[in-house]
Formats: sequence, structure tokens, C-alpha cells
Amino acid sequence: MGSEVFCVANAILMGVVLNIVLPMILTPFATKEEKMPPNGAVSLGPKGQFMHMMVHHNQVHVMSSFIVALIVGLAVVLGYKLKPVEKVMVLLKK
Repeated sequence: MGSEVFCVANAILMGVVLNIVLPMILTPFATKEEKMPPNGAVSLGPKGQFMHMMVHHNQVHVMSSFIVALIVGLAVVLGYKLKPVEKVMVLLKK
């Protein structure tokens, strides 16, 4: 296996671990409103929405970890294939 495969696997593993650990650590600090916003999460400020998502991720470990793994994996693979930073750097040098 090439180093790119290990990079993708490492990124996915760390994303899933963080997706499980961070909500467990942060959920106890969520306010009542952040846990169950009476007017929906959209009514919360940025910090409240973040905490609401942490509470939600703490409730659905498997599905949220699958989503994180999919996003992280695709981001790393597409980053290797499309090299977007290199393309932006070329545009900035013009």
C-alpha cells in the first residue's frame, strides 16, 4: 500500500476518534437551550449551534462517525487527486 492510502486511513481514523471523543467531553457543558433549542438550532448563535451539534453527535455515534469518515476520506482523496491548493497558488502568482 502506498503512503497516500495510509494518509487517508489515518485521517479517517482520527476524524472518527475526534467525532466520538469531543462530544463526550463537551456535552456536559451544553446549556439546556443548547441541548433542546425551543425554537430550533437555527435560533442559536454560533457557539450554541456548535454545542447543539456536539450533543447531537454524542447521541448518534455510529451515523455521525460514518458521515465524518466519508467526508474526511473524500476530502483527502480528492485533495490528492485534484490538488486544489496548488491550483490556487498558481492563480495567485499571476
